[in-house]
Amino acid sequence: LIRQSNAAVHSIGEAISMAERRSMPKNVLAMLKERKAVSETFGYFFDDKGKVVYKIPRIGLQLEDLANMDCIIAVAGGSSKARAIAAYMKNAPEKTYLITDEGAAKMILKG
Repeated sequence: LIRQSNAAVHSIGEAISMAERRSMPKNVLAMLKERKAVSETFGYFFDDKGKVVYKIPRIGLQLEDLANMDCIIAVAGGSSKARAIAAYMKNAPEKTYLITDEGAAKMILKG
């Protein structure tokens, strides 16, 4: 069913907060910090350059599935998520549209 979909909507979160929310083991949290993970979306963790630094083994939507979709909508807001948003968007699929708020947008534009 996923491979037949032509659109996806997903959120972008701050890496360590999302790892803690998922009750990930302490050794994984330490590894994410060591690899400087700043962003997370559907189980993929990214550094500031948008590089995948860790992936949770799971069933469901995969990053490579997005490449074949006509429309990807990424949703995240709040100035605290600006770094996470910017990191993910660096290598987001071409057809990705970001929905965010003024606080995040201002922080992203400041760099």
